[in-house]
Amino acid sequence: MTCQQLLNSIGLVLGMVGLLFIFKFGPPQPNLEPGVGLGLEDGTTMPDGRTVAEHDEDVVKLRARHSRMSKAGLVLVFLGFALQLLATWS
Repeated sequence: MTCQQLLNSIGLVLGMVGLLFIFKFGPPQPNLEPGVGLGLEDGTTMPDGRTVAEHDEDVVKLRARHSRMSKAGLVLVFLGFALQLLATWS
């Protein structure tokens, strides 16, 4: 296997993995559901026994994880294309 083929193959694999990351952890989208949510205070206990503040902390952590993973997917796709381009030029 030549260096060009190796770079091209690695680029393709990075692109595919990045695409899977983007598919699973896509960038956050705005909430487009109609209606108004019920406003609860941070100390209110929810049916599962946790407070609203605890639920909000979990949502913030989950949103941050999805944001990191979707950015990682974009970086992987970019690196994959860059390696393919490098393989074509070399």
